[in-house]
Amino acid sequence: MKKRRRRILQVGAALVLAVSGFIAAAVLTGAGFALDTTSSSTSSTPSTSSTSSTSSTTSTTTTTTTTTTTTSPGNEGCTPGFWKQDQHFGAWPVSTDTTLAGAGFTNTGHSATTTLLEALSFQGGPHLQDAKDILLRIAAAGYLNSLSVGYPLSTSDLVSMVNAALASNDRDTILDLAETLDKDNNLGCPLDK
Repeated sequence: MKKRRRRILQVGAALVLAVSGFIAAAVLTGAGFALDTTSSSTSSTPSTSSTSSTSSTTSTTTTTTTTTTTTSPGNEGCTPGFWKQDQHFGAWPVSTDTTLAGAGFTNTGHSATTTLLEALSFQGGPHLQDAKDILLRIAAAGYLNSLSVGYPLSTSDLVSMVNAALASNDRDTILDLAETLDKDNNLGCPLDK
């Protein structure tokens, strides 16, 4: 009877440890820590004879904490009109010969030799390609901003968002992103002083 009682207490203790690990993980997760917690409890009892009993309990807990540093988005942006003026070419972070494709833009509807500078003068209209041109004009300025000033988007995020919108071939999706990026491009140009 004592051995059975001892065995019950051992299994109970293992369960308490396992549950405590899960509770601790939940508390830390609620506090904003990123955790990858694995907890396992294994109990095995070999055959029991009338004279001896063997019990083993294994509990393993692995905790990984990941810290992510996020920089605050910027609040600067220069308009397409700023970037296309020849007196501002000296502020360009890339060559004025840089192509849309060279900047990473795809599905543009233009040749591979179309430059960012040319895109800055694109006009809109009622067709799908016109919507793409509106977005490309604004995206060209956003691209230059992301490399030059405290722009709200990283270059890779900007290019990725624009490419997804262009690939959608949905005029509303394309124009919605153009509107968002246009606001970012009008945050205030620190280079225009």
